[in-house]
Amino acid sequence: MANLGESIDVDTIEIDNTYEPLPAGEYMVQVTDSDVVETKAGTGLILKLTLEVMDGPSAGRKVWLNLNYKNPNATAQRIAHEQIKQICDAVGFAGHLTDSEVLHYKPLRVRLTVKQDPEYGPRNEMKKFSAMAGGAPPPGKAQGEASSPRQAQTGGTAATSRPGTAGGRPWGNRAA
Repeated sequence: MANLGESIDVDTIEIDNTYEPLPAGEYMVQVTDSDVVETKAGTGLILKLTLEVMDGPSAGRKVWLNLNYKNPNATAQRIAHEQIKQICDAVGFAGHLTDSEVLHYKPLRVRLTVKQDPEYGPRNEMKKFSAMAGGAPPPGKAQGEASSPRQAQTGGTAATSRPGTAGGRPWGNRAA
């Protein structure tokens, strides 16, 4: 049990349900968090990425991407691998990806679309990842700059738990 130190009157709190997806277009983003989880069926692994918009009127907004990088559905796995390749190319990473944190805090461009989901309403979908022209972050936002106190305490990267991975590597213990 956690003692809050004071009471919170939840009856007086209004919930902002006005969340809308970002308008379709290209955005400068950076990966700020990543995690690996099992699929609901337990038959594969998903790389979950949190990306933050770095410029423009949507600066600070977040979008999420789930990549089925290990999946019995060959098409889902192929799409995830292609998107991982695009992200790696966009941030200048080559070779064997063994830890998703090498993708953190490196600017890249993403093309967002708005997909109509019959169950949940409109949502953003990422279609293409590409390198920044010149590879530089916007003025006043240094590459690798921590955007929260938690990230500042952990050296600019958010600590994430990665169940089932030895040594804290989200891709497991496979040698590079």
